[in-house]
Parts: sequence; structure tokens; C-alpha cells
Amino acid sequence: MRPVSEAFPPEHSGEVMVPLIESIACDVPRVLIGNMLNSGDFVPGIPRDFVVEIPTLVSKRGIEGIQTRGLPDPVLAQIWRDQVGPVTIELAAYDEGSRERLLELVLSDPWTHSLAQAEAMMDEILAMPEHAEMRAHYQ
Repeated sequence: MRPVSEAFPPEHSGEVMVPLIESIACDVPRVLIGNMLNSGDFVPGIPRDFVVEIPTLVSKRGIEGIQTRGLPDPVLAQIWRDQVGPVTIELAAYDEGSRERLLELVLSDPWTHSLAQAEAMMDEILAMPEHAEMRAHYQ
């Protein structure tokens, strides 16, 4: 019988977890792409409380974000429109318990075509028995 390694030769999968662990445990510094909070303004123009995917320096010191040059203005505008804006509205709706703000969120979605469609969808979702807590929260 052939050894398993002949039938399935060891190959690097491209996954980052093993090199990341090796870098931390064995102090093999390397740059890996990772997700981290933008608290260090690693991607200028993105809020500091959003997660960004950036190059990181990984070693026994841990995982340190590397500053980027940022993104072109048109890309930032799209991120603000498609990611930051909706999350901001969603959090405001939750904090306020506001059904009106929740409706604003639904209306900001490009698949929403009318106020009537958005209201009908919200009514249908909130009417589901398993959403009683959500229904009570959003007044």
C-alpha cells in the first residue's frame, strides 16, 4: 500500500491560518491579509468602527495593521452608499426602536421599488410569529 502522502501529496492550500499561527507561535514575521477594526485609520476615509481587509504584519508581537494609501474617491463613495450608510441607518433604527427608521433602511436598498413594496415587506416580516420580539421593539 502506498503512503498517504504519495496519494495526496502535501500542498499549500492558500489558507492563511497555518502561516498565521506559525508567525505568532514561532516568530516568523510575515505580511498576511486579514480583517481588523479600522481603529488605526488603516484605510483613510472608512470609519474607525468598521472592519477592513488589509495587509497585516504577523509575528510573536501579534497582528498589526499596515497603513494603506486609501481608496479612490469613487470607491469610497460606493462603500459609504452601500455599506456605511445602511449600517448607520440600521443602528439608529435599533437604538431608537424606530419602525420609521427601519423603513428608511428598506427604502435605501436598490431592490426596493416603492414605498408600498417596502411597507408590505416589513409588515410581512414583522408579522411572522418568530419575530414577536422584533415587532415589539420597532414601534
